[in-house]
Amino acid sequence: MDWTEPISEYFNSKVDNKIVSSTSVKFDHYEITELDNGVKVISEYIPHFRSISMGLWVPAGSRNENENISGITHLIEHLIFKGTNNRSGKDIAIEFDLMGAEFNAFTDKENCCVYADFIDTYLEKCTELLFDILINPSFRDEHIKTEKKVVIEEIKIVKDNPSENVINYFYEVVFKGHPLGLPVLGTVNSVRKVKRQTILDYFRREFDSGRLVVSAAGNVKHKDLIEEVKKYTGRDKVNEKIGTIKHYEPPCNKKVKKISSSKTGSVHMCLGGVGCGRHNRDKYPISIFTNLLGGSMSSRLFQRIREEEGLAYSVFSNSIQYIDTGIIMIYASVSPRNTERVLDIVKNEIRNIGKYGVEETEFLRARENLKGSVVLGVEDISSRMFRLGKALLFDKKVLTINEILKKIDNVKRKDLCDITRRYFNFDRMSLVMMGKVNKGRLI
Repeated sequence: MDWTEPISEYFNSKVDNKIVSSTSVKFDHYEITELDNGVKVISEYIPHFRSISMGLWVPAGSRNENENISGITHLIEHLIFKGTNNRSGKDIAIEFDLMGAEFNAFTDKENCCVYADFIDTYLEKCTELLFDILINPSFRDEHIKTEKKVVIEEIKIVKDNPSENVINYFYEVVFKGHPLGLPVLGTVNSVRKVKRQTILDYFRREFDSGRLVVSAAGNVKHKDLIEEVKKYTGRDKVNEKIGTIKHYEPPCNKKVKKISSSKTGSVHMCLGGVGCGRHNRDKYPISIFTNLLGGSMSSRLFQRIREEEGLAYSVFSNSIQYIDTGIIMIYASVSPRNTERVLDIVKNEIRNIGKYGVEETEFLRARENLKGSVVLGVEDISSRMFRLGKALLFDKKVLTINEILKKIDNVKRKDLCDITRRYFNFDRMSLVMMGKVNKGRLI
């Protein structure tokens, strides 16, 4: 099958006497409804499954915070499972287990999600339970005290893991002065100091039910899901001025070098800078560039640094897009004596791409590898639910898989040279290192 073939056909259908924009394709088939109260619902019906994956998405994450309340969204994610006005934390766990459901939640830079995978016969029960958790948390003092301890231990674990800690440090350096630079978990000090009233105020402002996106995939009919969601959301449309994600001027790329000494056997390094936002036309060229550079086992950095010279066990490059900006990153963990050699290889490979371009075969390999990641990433219903929920939360249009693949195919080899010039200029790239580093001429 040619994944790039334009096989989409668009149509309108009626749900509850409202026109619903839907897309029907060979690969994915979903429907979208916005309720009168502002809640958005998206679902993909997969009738040959006996399970449903459902998530409730809130457009609130660490970028909604400041240094004084850093980590508050993640703390709330913990607290909502400790009990509601109707159930204790143990009751919640028991009810999920009685349905044979798997449930969890996560917080990211720009969103928080509560989700569950369950047997299709429990749609009504699981919808009610998820909404109770997210809308009616009790926030009891004893629960706040306990979960603060848990989160602080989680922060300490990350601090003890240099491969994670260096990435947090890298964000702090690249996004200095921008809320994306704040750690999702917060700091020990910010979590310890946050007050119950501050938690309540933040929850009322940022977790308003009218801002929710409900996504589901599996053996669920859209009209049935709509009927269930209506039971647990208010009638009034949310005040659009409340809790909206603030857009900040993206920080400028600038050359910063930060070295943090730590008692580790290896040096953990991140090199990169500011990337592009979710809706920027450079999104797909950057993704192909980072895949070619260090995103797969056949990539230049993996082959050169690990396979040919054995200088590192872990080396990769990546790009992540957010609403108004993004980040590009090259990571490696190496022994202290090899840091300069690895950096030289990284710089030389980037210069070579900018100066000589890439061969057609190498370009096609990176492009197809990226397309494979897109397709394989939605091969189970949980992944489909995650993709649909996040896309509807932030994008004006939810692209089908075929539309995404088409955009990837539209990238040309010459685009990578442009990407090198705009985003991989060493005079504007930051370097962060953790470990026992010789502070010589590193970059």
